[in-house]
Amino acid sequence: LHPLVGQNYELPAAPLLIGDFDLDALLAGVPTDYPTLPVPVFPPAVEDLAVIVDEAVPAGQVVDTIYQGGGKMVTAVDLFDVYRGEQVGAGKKSLAFSVSYQAPDRTLTEKDLLGIRQRIIRRLEQDLGAYLRS
Repeated sequence: LHPLVGQNYELPAAPLLIGDFDLDALLAGVPTDYPTLPVPVFPPAVEDLAVIVDEAVPAGQVVDTIYQGGGKMVTAVDLFDVYRGEQVGAGKKSLAFSVSYQAPDRTLTEKDLLGIRQRIIRRLEQDLGAYLRS
């Protein structure tokens, strides 16, 4: 804003900026539909999974790997505990997650859960060198 205009309206002396926005153009960029998912009919199965990883491995990377290993059946992964100590060894940490599995079309069986869990563990081992905490 030009300083004389600011003085005319008794605005503060600090640098002032003025802008002109095309509201129609801004509103055109706002989506009108938002994708939604129906409320699940079938119950989730929730399992706690504790893995030991190198200290340098971020928890977010472990979460991403769990999602990748479990595929579409993994609906939530929540970190609830981090442990460092003699039981896990020097330079290592134990990360404990609550993992939710859910299918949109059926209730998952024990066999389904075992298969998903094995894929997750295999992926954690291959990608991160992680192993289950016993």
